[in-house]
Amino acid sequence: MDELLRMFHTLNGELNKVHKEACKEVSVQQSTIMHEIQNLNAPSMQETARGVGMDITTFSRQIQSLVTSGHVSRKPYPGDRRIQILSLTETGEAAVQQIDEKIMIQLEAAFSGMKDFEKEIIIRSLQELYKKMNSSE
Repeated sequence: MDELLRMFHTLNGELNKVHKEACKEVSVQQSTIMHEIQNLNAPSMQETARGVGMDITTFSRQIQSLVTSGHVSRKPYPGDRRIQILSLTETGEAAVQQIDEKIMIQLEAAFSGMKDFEKEIIIRSLQELYKKMNSSE
């Protein structure tokens, strides 16, 4: 188990480095928020905050920064003006695409010395781990 914990922390650190290097105009937290907005269909502030595991106060500050920088737009929900609906602007969409491209370059470099079956085993294993962790919430 000690080895598993060591690998968890090391891999987490390495993946965070890749994400940070890919983020030039926004922070890693803001990038994560923008990806969550992109993955959900017109999410509310509360829904998105829950998805990224952030308290609403911190989340609200991050959203305000993203709105000010032109990456995210926020509009009231027609049925209840207290609910704010989020979406990415063209600037936000472009930033997410640029971040994804930089992350993919780093991941492809990490996989470059592996055989196809090794890559497939890793990807399938990560998919299974994700499913198990996601279903336990």
